[in-house]
Amino acid sequence: MLKTVEMNSVPAPTTIAPAVRHGVGDIGPRLAGAGALTFVGSVIMQNIIRGGSAPSNGASSAAVLAYYGDHRGITMALVGLFLLSGSGLAAFLGGAMRRLTGGERPAWAFTGCVGAVGIIVLFSVLVGAEEALSVLAHRNQPNLGAVEALWVLHNCVFTLLFPMIAVALVGLSRAGVAAGITPRAFQRIAPLGASLLAVGALAGPFIAAGDAMALFAVGAIGFLMWLAFLITTGLRLTRATVAR
Repeated sequence: MLKTVEMNSVPAPTTIAPAVRHGVGDIGPRLAGAGALTFVGSVIMQNIIRGGSAPSNGASSAAVLAYYGDHRGITMALVGLFLLSGSGLAAFLGGAMRRLTGGERPAWAFTGCVGAVGIIVLFSVLVGAEEALSVLAHRNQPNLGAVEALWVLHNCVFTLLFPMIAVALVGLSRAGVAAGITPRAFQRIAPLGASLLAVGALAGPFIAAGDAMALFAVGAIGFLMWLAFLITTGLRLTRATVAR
C-alpha cells in the first residue's frame, strides 16, 4: 500500500510546448491600403505611357507593327507596372476581405472580389497580347494577319474590363460602406460608375474597332470612380488602428 502511495506521488513529466516561430505576419489593414494605392499609382502610370504613344484602336496592322517594333522598352515597362499593379490589388483584396466580410454585407464583398479577380485575369491577357505583338514585331518576317488578330483581341479584352470593374466597384464599395472603411458617398457613386462602365461594355465591339471612342470616354469616367474608391478606401485602411 505504501508503494502505491509513493508511486502516485511522483510528479508527472511536464510537457514542453513547442516554441512559436514568428515569420512574416498576416496582411494587415495598412498593407492592404498600401496595396490599393500601389494599384492606382501603377495603373495611372500605365495609362500615361500607353495613352501617350500607343496606336489608335482602328490603326492599320502596319502601323501597329511599326509601333511595337520601335517601342520594345515601353512594352517592358508596361509588363513591370502590371506586375506591380497586380500585386497591389491582390494585397488589397487579401488584407481588406477580413474587414469586408466581417460587416453586414459579406456576400457583396465576395461578389466584388470576383470582379477584382476578373480584372487581374483580363489584364493578364491584355498585357500578354502586347508582349506577343512585341515579339512578332521583332521577327524577320512578321505576319500582318497575326498582328491584326492580336490587336483586335487586345482591344476587345480591354473593353471586357469594364463589366469586371463594375462588379468590383459595386460589390466592394457596398461591403466597404457596411464595414466602415469606405465613404458612404459611394452608396450613390458606385451604382453611377457601374452604369457608365456598362455603357462602355455594351459598346465594346464598336470601341474595339475604333468607331465609338466617345462611348469609351463614358466608360472611362466609371473607371475613374473605381480608382476613387480604391484611393479613399486605401487611405482609410492605411490610417486604421483596428487590431489585425
